[in-house]
Amino acid sequence: MITKVTIFAKVSRTTPIMKKLITSLSIILISFSSYTQMGSLSLTFGLPQNEFRENTDATGFGGDLSLAFPFQKGVPIYLGGDINYMVYGLNSQDHDLTAEIVANGQVIDELIIPLTVTNTNSIFGTHLFMRAVAPFELIQPYAEGLIGFRYISTNTKIIDRSDDRRWADDDDSDVISRKTVLDDWIFSYGYGGGFLIKVGPSVFVDLRADFFKGQRAQYYDGDDTESWTVEFNGDPNNYDRDTVTGDDLSYENQPRESTTDLLVLKFGVAFKI
Repeated sequence: MITKVTIFAKVSRTTPIMKKLITSLSIILISFSSYTQMGSLSLTFGLPQNEFRENTDATGFGGDLSLAFPFQKGVPIYLGGDINYMVYGLNSQDHDLTAEIVANGQVIDELIIPLTVTNTNSIFGTHLFMRAVAPFELIQPYAEGLIGFRYISTNTKIIDRSDDRRWADDDDSDVISRKTVLDDWIFSYGYGGGFLIKVGPSVFVDLRADFFKGQRAQYYDGDDTESWTVEFNGDPNNYDRDTVTGDDLSYENQPRESTTDLLVLKFGVAFKI
């Protein structure tokens, strides 16, 4: 790997101190870039554990990206970062809302509002890790410790199903409203390990499992959101076909609460650069 560093400076002359600083910085960059880097891309499955599993039987599915650098050249210990996104509940329901417009006690019009409501439960995680890799040739087992955060959320999207999109806010979109119904940040830490199986000069199959301890949080799962109903929450007499928004809609459900321990299984490809 070749690292190119361009420095723009306006000086009358280069001082000895500046020369030493530039030289030292160049040596550090060249040394750092010459270390073998490790990156991986994986499919992931998230299995709730302990109290979390007692509250939900949902299984998360998503992807994971990690990048690591050797702690020191020639030492098989890596420091790195990891980001992960999983969906553990996704469902859609069609609803046809009806609003009656009443004048002087008489119904003078009835509005039919065809909607699709999509609910997504997801977990986003980001962690720093330290990984020790056995420097074998074909199969390299490794162990790691991780610390970071997870973001758990439930998001609802309300879509206009009418042919002319008359209820949507934007003429170029059929979305009436997007709303984060519930979310929470969770401190997360854990440990895990896996195997790097060599399939090419710098390509490996990466099989990994990480167990995370997670703080208490409130959340919904797929069974909760499947039972949600949507109803018009405004005054039908003031209904405007051109200005209906998601603020006119309401839905309720009692969230669950527990610790959020999670076992994450990862199946992917790793590269050493």
